[in-house]
Amino acid sequence: MRRVGLLVLGSFINSLGTGLTAFGLAIIMLRTYGTASSVAAVQLSSFAPVVLLAPAAGVLADRYDRRLMMMIGDAGSVLGLGIILMALSSPRPSLAWVCTGAVVSSCLAALTEPALRASVTDLVNEEDYVRSSGLLQLASAAKYLLAPAAAGLLMPVVGVRGLVLLDASTCIVTVACTATVRRSLVRQTVPQTTSQQEPDRDVMAGWRTIISSSGLRTLVVLMTLATLAIGVIQVLIKPILLPTVSTSQMGMIETIAATGMLVGAALVTAWKSARPTTLLAAGLAATGAAMALVPLGPGAWWVAACGFLTFASLPLSQAGAEVLVRTRVDNARQARTWGTISLVTQMGYLVAYLCSGVMVDHVLQPLLSPGRLLSTSLGTIVGTGPGRGAALLVGLMGLVMAMVALGVHLRRHQLA
Repeated sequence: MRRVGLLVLGSFINSLGTGLTAFGLAIIMLRTYGTASSVAAVQLSSFAPVVLLAPAAGVLADRYDRRLMMMIGDAGSVLGLGIILMALSSPRPSLAWVCTGAVVSSCLAALTEPALRASVTDLVNEEDYVRSSGLLQLASAAKYLLAPAAAGLLMPVVGVRGLVLLDASTCIVTVACTATVRRSLVRQTVPQTTSQQEPDRDVMAGWRTIISSSGLRTLVVLMTLATLAIGVIQVLIKPILLPTVSTSQMGMIETIAATGMLVGAALVTAWKSARPTTLLAAGLAATGAAMALVPLGPGAWWVAACGFLTFASLPLSQAGAEVLVRTRVDNARQARTWGTISLVTQMGYLVAYLCSGVMVDHVLQPLLSPGRLLSTSLGTIVGTGPGRGAALLVGLMGLVMAMVALGVHLRRHQLA
């Protein structure tokens, strides 16, 4: 677990830096262009390459040293941050150039995720899978837990370019942590029996592993629907809050909400004897309920409370899903399978990033304007005015999440 802890530390620091940049860019895009669509465009550019390149990254992580792939990905992502810095030198940053930088950075960062998840399988025993999954969720939570408050306080002092520079500096620490683990391990090679079976070493090996298991197929479908709902709240949390709070207040509210991940990680550790399907269903149901409450209450602090419950629930479902995959997939195919699962399930995020801003800007928000169709029927419940269309869409996605939880419960025997 010591080596896993060092990898988690590096992932935590990297996630913190990523969160600083994400917060700063979202604020700048909203101030410059004034639409949820501009925020969604940057998030899509940051996320799409990680998803689309995941199967290829998985193949590389299974063929070559997994820690080396992580080092290349973390160090190389600085190139994209340099493009973003140049775009931010303009008084009116070009959305196209910011998105280009995000794409370049994300393409290289795509190497890290399958390699990191497969490294956990390399380094721990099966009884530590749940605990390790909880630590990974805690590391990824840094972008939500600490970054918003830190960015909200730092941005008035150092500006958004300063936040991007801090993000670049975290890559040095992350690479150092991974290099330390790599030096402590004997170089691992692919078993000869696997290397001789060339068709099993290609990018389609992950697809074949998923298709061969009905439980994995069902799990992938359910988690894709879940990521769609989660992606909506990721895109829309700032458009909901910004009309009523300052930048520093928004950062603090987001951090308070994200502290729920600490509670969720603690629950995963304490509930490590629970069945993975129980963790998955409980986490999805609680997340859906929390999201459904977002449009029903007034004020930013209501959103913070609902966000806290949402983030507290997410580690349960994520840990349950990870354990189900780890116990079903041979270690030699772990990275490729994780890459393929990431490609499919995280398409839900891509759909959310593509559609949620457009839905809010051009459909729900206009319909909730005074005197329009939804303002008379739903306006008394969810309110009218700026940000309420975004809140309504989050609530609707919460209902989708609740239905996904029901699907997990009904198919628990197939998934187990």
